Formats: sequence, structure tokens, C-alpha cells
Amino acid sequence: MTDKSDKGLPGKGTRVVEIIELPNKLRAKVGGAAGKPGQIDPAAIDRASRHVARMAEAHQAQTRIDLTTLQAAFEQAKRDAEHRVQHLRKVYKISDGIMTLGRTFGYNLLSDFANSMNHFLVDLENPTDALLTVVGLHIDAMHVVVRDDIKGDGGELGQALTKSLALARAKLIHKR
Repeated sequence: MTDKSDKGLPGKGTRVVEIIELPNKLRAKVGGAAGKPGQIDPAAIDRASRHVARMAEAHQAQTRIDLTTLQAAFEQAKRDAEHRVQHLRKVYKISDGIMTLGRTFGYNLLSDFANSMNHFLVDLENPTDALLTVVGLHIDAMHVVVRDDIKGDGGELGQALTKSLALARAKLIHKR
């Protein structure tokens, strides 16, 4: 909006507004013109769908690798009490990556479990054995989701896993 003068209105200037119409580049890319929509090339949609499917397969493979690495870091945390916090930070970092991409590919439950576990790992001053137990249960639940290829909320099995993890978290909180 451009204010060109301050004359004409009592106490205010006359304002001149210039409206700039920009071309709709997206509409033009899909073959549309002013006032009529375009259409995305069905072959382009097919190529994009195949690409997303390949990415989903790659995500599954990468998640399996990440869970193996996460499990190893967790085992280190259990064995190496002196450096436990550093190992659990690694668990947190790997879990954060799993959480971020889980929802993208439909693994909502996996993301939920990783997020829940990470809430326990945010403030680690002196991790207890009880905390390690709860973290281990979260990791086990994530393994189940990946092993059984559970998407979405997981139905009845997902609800049961979610409920059991909530109970474990509640018990840990009461012990603090």
C-alpha cells in the first residue's frame, strides 16, 4: 500500500492504493490460465508416487539401522555407569531422528514412543535404574512397531502398548 498524499479527508490524507497483480506461476506450471485451473500431468503424479514409495522403503531400512544403533547405545548406557549420560544423549539424538521421520511415513506410534522416551531423557543429571527400565520399555515398543510394520495408531495393539508405557512412566514419576 502506498500513501501518495495527505489531502482531502478531514484530519487524514487521501490515500491512493496501488494493487499489484502478480502472475500465478503455479497455475501456469500446471497449464492453467487466468480464471481456469490447470491439471497436473498424470505421469508426473505417477513419478512422484513411485518416488515417495521408494523413500518409504528406504525409511524402513534406515529405521531398522537406527533402532539397532539406538539399542547399542542404550546397552552401553546400562553397562557404563560412569559415562551413562553421554550414552543416553546418543539415544536421545537417534530417537529424535526416528521421531521426526516416523509421522512422515505413517508410523505415528513409532514417533509417539520416541517422543515419550525423549521427554524422560531431556533433563539427565543422574539417571536411575528405574529410568533405564522405562527407556528400555520404550525401545522395545519401538522394535515391535518396526518389526510388525505397525502404521497409524496401531489399533488395539497400539493402544495396549501405549497404555503399558503410560503405566511405566507413571510408576517412575511416583518414585521420583
